[in-house]
Amino acid sequence: MFKTKFAIFAALVVAASVSAQQPPPSAPAGPVPDGKIAMLNTQVFPGQILELKQKYEQVDAQFKPRSEKIKADQTRLQTIQTELNTRGPSLAPDKVAQLQAEGQDLEKQIKRDVEDARADLAKAEDRATKPVREKLFQFLQGYAQQRGIVMIINTAGVAQTGSIAYANPATDITEDFIKEYNKANPVPVSAPATPQPAAPKKPGQ
Repeated sequence: MFKTKFAIFAALVVAASVSAQQPPPSAPAGPVPDGKIAMLNTQVFPGQILELKQKYEQVDAQFKPRSEKIKADQTRLQTIQTELNTRGPSLAPDKVAQLQAEGQDLEKQIKRDVEDARADLAKAEDRATKPVREKLFQFLQGYAQQRGIVMIINTAGVAQTGSIAYANPATDITEDFIKEYNKANPVPVSAPATPQPAAPKKPGQ
């Protein structure tokens, strides 16, 4: 319900040089390095880089109780709305008022809970995956250097912006990079994450 993983990776910087010590753009330019340009789709990383996938699954498990509470409240709200729509005319005025008040309060509560959960989930995912994302960038630099790649273009979102009109499919290193990274960074089986308790209700709720 509160997925942010693809948004996080849309901002991942994947340009790499054949030398980690290459001077910044403001330094005097030397000869243009002779090498390859490759394409990499980081959007698939959360589901295919095993370390990342495990981190996201652990965070999702922690937030499961909050997600289930929101779903239960949404079901209750739908029940109230259905009752008002189908039985409203036959209900006593005080019962109608009671259901309307409960529905309004529940709708506000759901909105607050969703907003809080999204914000907390984004922070938790960023915190949990940051070490892996840093490892990925370092691994990518080494991967590029070993293969004579001077630039890697992140294809996530490129098609929508029209930045690249054409790229030979043979330049796509996504599958090979993921295979090599997973081989070098095997994921041990870990114990399930402890679920995060549902957020306590605030006074007056």
